[in-house]
Amino acid sequence: MDKSFTRKRHDDENDRGGKRQKAKTKAARRKQAEEAEEQRLTALLFGGSSSALTTTESVVTADGSATTEENYQQQQQQQQTDEPLFEIDRTGREVADEEQEDGGSSKESTKKKKSKIAKSAKPYLANDEESNDDAKESGPVWVDEEDAEIEVNLLETDRLRKLRKSRHEEAAVALSGVELEQRMRQRYQTTMERTARTDWAELDETPESDDDEAEKSAIQGTSMSLLRTSGQRRLEPNQLDIVRCPDANLKDPSASVVRAVHFHPGSDPDSPLLLTAGLDKTLRFFQVGEEESKKIHGIHFPKLPIYSASFLGSTGNVVVTGRRKFFYIYDAAAGKLDHIPEIVGRPERSLETCTASPDGRTLAIVGNDGFVILFDTHSKQWIADLKLNGNVRTIAFSPDGRYISASGSDGDVYKWDLRSRKCVERFANADGTACSALAVSSQHTAVGAHSGVVNLYSNSASPSADRNENELLSSAARTPIKSILNLQSGVHATRFNGDGQILAMTTKMEQRGLKLMHVPTATVFANWPTNSTPLGYVWSMDFSPESKYFAMGNDKGKCLLYRLKHYS
Repeated sequence: MDKSFTRKRHDDENDRGGKRQKAKTKAARRKQAEEAEEQRLTALLFGGSSSALTTTESVVTADGSATTEENYQQQQQQQQTDEPLFEIDRTGREVADEEQEDGGSSKESTKKKKSKIAKSAKPYLANDEESNDDAKESGPVWVDEEDAEIEVNLLETDRLRKLRKSRHEEAAVALSGVELEQRMRQRYQTTMERTARTDWAELDETPESDDDEAEKSAIQGTSMSLLRTSGQRRLEPNQLDIVRCPDANLKDPSASVVRAVHFHPGSDPDSPLLLTAGLDKTLRFFQVGEEESKKIHGIHFPKLPIYSASFLGSTGNVVVTGRRKFFYIYDAAAGKLDHIPEIVGRPERSLETCTASPDGRTLAIVGNDGFVILFDTHSKQWIADLKLNGNVRTIAFSPDGRYISASGSDGDVYKWDLRSRKCVERFANADGTACSALAVSSQHTAVGAHSGVVNLYSNSASPSADRNENELLSSAARTPIKSILNLQSGVHATRFNGDGQILAMTTKMEQRGLKLMHVPTATVFANWPTNSTPLGYVWSMDFSPESKYFAMGNDKGKCLLYRLKHYS
């Protein structure tokens, strides 16, 4: 009994000892194989493959079998020629999970890992042209399969409504994730085309001519500054770089509301000539500057509270009107004052609203009963009358002086050709209320209404003069590019700057009732004016030649002056 028990115990110990010995042997072989593999990789990366394998006559491979050094080197060279130089593991967590499930078995896990990598990775290509072509044909690096299963309704949130192709798109139509991505890309491209131009980066493949070479040599040979250009420069939207300067009439402020502010169109853009006038019956002239504005001189009209004053084109003459049947034309250069007692043939008792043409030859005056009175400033005589259906409230000339636009109580905008004195266009303002302000540039027309809405129209949509009279008088509606709703009360004045990129609009019924709009994108500048800008109630405004300065007169008798850095 004791002998059999002892023998059995002895056999068990031998068995356990043999297993431990086998385990140690297997561990040693595995360690030796790992060291050999590490030496092989080091030799491949840093050279010296023959010296790295000369330490032993026999090499143990990764699967535990021994082979000679010569056979091992041949196998490695064969693998280097057959297999890629490196492989990229894109399987991620799948291979790691499989290795954990297999318990770390070296042979099976290595085979599975290599098969996974071989399916997901691409071999190394030495030829750059082949790799570039393959990259173009492969498409996206990663695609989410769940995008096709997503369904999005564009009418669920306000931020997605702008992705609709039309306003009448049905709410029941649900977009997949792929379609939603396409629309977002299209929206981004459209927005970038409007706000961030990239056409400057396109290369001009046309061959250079001799004229281009001459221009280059002329530019390189000049010492003049190249920062200032005569052409139009693109103004950036959203943020306006504007700096306040000392008040233009700081030397002699007005004693009442500044009803008229106007820059001389032909004066120096860096130090332009500015006139101010108001109910204190005094007309003042100032030489505007960044650091200081100097007063030139002034003239007092004892019997005429001034409601309107402006330069007559590039001449030195100034027209001054008010709520009287008479008005004055003042020659500032010669110091001569012409008194026009009345307009012969017209019974008007008030001439408080008038507008001069760009050349200063024609004066348009708001008359009674819907008439626009045309007056020749050279002959001092009445020319013609233009008739509206309602009362006239506002008048504006086109920049070239060929057309005149007017509007009033009926809410329609009329446009006449001054050469033929025929109405070439008539359309109803989209707001529907009485129009109180007009501004015309070479590309756009801005119409302000008593409701506070300013509609921006494109001049390219204007009909031709070949339309018959019935079509012109039909008062067809036009769709505005943008309706600006930033003013809360009736619009008092609108004004474009010289290149038409800025539209200024103001109301005299509320403090800080002034807004500037970036016309190309039809967006209002958000950074100016602020709540701390001391505007007061703005009654008049004007841009200087080349738009370096912006002046506005308020109810406190001040003429505020600001400098636009973009045009400096």
